[in-house]
Amino acid sequence: MNGSPVVGTPRVSVVLPTYGRPDLLERAIVTVFAQTFQAWELIVVDDNGTGTELQEQTAAVVAAVAADPRVVYVVHDRNRGGGAARNTGIRRARAPFVAFLDDDDAWYPTKLELQVACFDESPPEVALVYGAFRRVAEDGTSRLVVPVPGGDTVRDLLRRNAIGTTSVALCRRDALLAVEGFDETLRSRQDVDLFLRLRHRYRFAYVQDALLDKHQHDGDAIGKNYTGVVDAYGRFYAKHRAAYQGDRGAHHVFLTRYGLEALRAEQIALARSLLWQGWLLDRRALRNLALVAFADRRLLHAYRMVRRWMRRSWPNTNGRKA
Repeated sequence: MNGSPVVGTPRVSVVLPTYGRPDLLERAIVTVFAQTFQAWELIVVDDNGTGTELQEQTAAVVAAVAADPRVVYVVHDRNRGGGAARNTGIRRARAPFVAFLDDDDAWYPTKLELQVACFDESPPEVALVYGAFRRVAEDGTSRLVVPVPGGDTVRDLLRRNAIGTTSVALCRRDALLAVEGFDETLRSRQDVDLFLRLRHRYRFAYVQDALLDKHQHDGDAIGKNYTGVVDAYGRFYAKHRAAYQGDRGAHHVFLTRYGLEALRAEQIALARSLLWQGWLLDRRALRNLALVAFADRRLLHAYRMVRRWMRRSWPNTNGRKA
């Protein structure tokens, strides 16, 4: 236990962006108040837009804890996206460390305590501490995702999001400012883009303990906006193309995933091109050729069946132990 609530300068600023989920926000806030480490401030960034019904509902949720002087409530005049909301929180933060919490996730009570202790024991070049977490499906079943030792290099991050989610990251604020925070032009892949830019300049550390539940649900999420995801993949690729061209294996992995997202969005010509380019980088990847064959609107249903089978049959695509 790390004592009673601290009203002075906090050690951790918790940035909690929220949009369209006042029904889930309360659970997230409760998990901040339940932390064994209490030297925090909570910055709720309401991205619903001033005066909207969702903003009024969100304000009502925050009002229940607003009497606590550690709570800061910031409202965007319009919806600006998750990256902008997190950047607003980073700018408002007073603490040397910044933690991010998505409004649909739930921290475990020792999350901040374990990560701050890890920072205290780490050299100054460490800018981010992360850990294990659980993916919780809508039916309540869960899967533990554990960091792979040494699996957070630039090469690993080019292949996959080796950190997993912004909700698991505790970062040095000065490092976040040095890399200019989140890229607000990206509708998705904002997290791995930030992690890559941080990893180019700093080291990461991790704790083996599970730190949170990452919930999957039937509400709105950028991952369900297939066209938006494809656009973000394209912007991300344009930013990091030079790094990919220096790593044939990572390039193959990324182009294949980019092609799969294009196929989900029914952007058939783009999907075929990307999957073919991915195969040219690794001609052992026969599934790329098979997916090129399925890249036809008439065969999308069959493709989706195959993809479900692949998820059960292939190793974990995040490259982590379950």
